[in-house]
Amino acid sequence: MEGIEEAALMMGTPANRQIMADAGLLASAGEAAGGGDLIIGIRVGTLEDAGAALTEAVTLLDQPTISGRDGATWRPRTLRAAVKSAPMSNLALISVAGDFAIAEARKAIRRGLHAMIFSNNVGLAEEAELKREALDLGRLVMGPDCGTAIINGTPLAFANKVPRGDIGLIGASGTGTQEVSCLISQYGGGISHAIGVGGRDLKTEVGGISTLMALDALDTDPMTKKIVLISKPPPVDVASLVLDRIAGSNKPVTVCFIGACELPMPANATQVF
Repeated sequence: MEGIEEAALMMGTPANRQIMADAGLLASAGEAAGGGDLIIGIRVGTLEDAGAALTEAVTLLDQPTISGRDGATWRPRTLRAAVKSAPMSNLALISVAGDFAIAEARKAIRRGLHAMIFSNNVGLAEEAELKREALDLGRLVMGPDCGTAIINGTPLAFANKVPRGDIGLIGASGTGTQEVSCLISQYGGGISHAIGVGGRDLKTEVGGISTLMALDALDTDPMTKKIVLISKPPPVDVASLVLDRIAGSNKPVTVCFIGACELPMPANATQVF
């Protein structure tokens, strides 16, 4: 909409409130929100623009997605019903309270969907167990606490609209992924896909399962010619797994383990600091 400088729509979890505060989109009412509340944050030039934007947001949230045969509106209230109504779907974006996120993600992968878990406050052992099951099923789990992804040019969750191109991103850091995607755009490049894996995927307990699957996916993606990996420094055992997988790639890879010391890289990889 004209007049909108920036906007966000997020559940009121502590992590989400911090993201919105950092972006300058959190007012005092949003600071008091709980994990089950929905926060709308809008930065505009005038009060008139603010009113119009808020009205449009409420209208979009309230409108039905499907009409019943008798004219009554209907929305799926379960994942099963949602998949039945849209059988071509292949990805579920999950944003519920952390206590319920793993259960919903497990339903998704068992129905043949990849899962992006925006929710946080999920136990590390639960994350590892879910990702091992997803690996067995051939399904990618992004997250938990995955706030940024771009799949086939479509921004998901708290992502930026950037041009499509031939650079694939893998990010354990959502803010890092956003920054790099915007810099690539600024310098005339574009993004094929940006796959968020969650901030704990590279911990020893999880073993980089989603990162390795993302490398596999981008390696076989014809649109992706170069790969960039962004993360905090992983433990030595997980770093070895990731670098061994990168060595088997037929594409050049740029590795940014933020704050890490210099590491021996495969011939097709470059480490940046």
